[in-house]
Amino acid sequence: MISQNPNQASLIEQTVNTFDGSIGATTATDGLSIIDQWLNRLDGAGDDDTDDIADTLESLRAEVHTAQKYNRPDNERIASLLQELIDQTKRVASTAEASAEQEELSQLIATLENLHRQVASFGQP
Repeated sequence: MISQNPNQASLIEQTVNTFDGSIGATTATDGLSIIDQWLNRLDGAGDDDTDDIADTLESLRAEVHTAQKYNRPDNERIASLLQELIDQTKRVASTAEASAEQEELSQLIATLENLHRQVASFGQP
């Protein structure tokens, strides 16, 4: 997934910047754009870890698209998919191949965890 590629680091930075802070400041269109960029990037990687992440991103993309179209997000499902992405990203971050990108991956994981907390709290009393 990660190879000392400036474009990869740039996409991580773009993802962190887009979702840094409140999820309310981000549109579904922003989210779909980032997901599409990740899917394009992961398409060429073709290993088990990136295939799993791509599958999860495809599911997340479908949920965000449905939420945008019908204005009815399934926050529980989205939170579940975000947790899956967090776990998958942590697995990738623990590999030797990802050692050069630990700081960027840590930022990405923190951003995903922040998104997860916000989505999971929607609808909670």
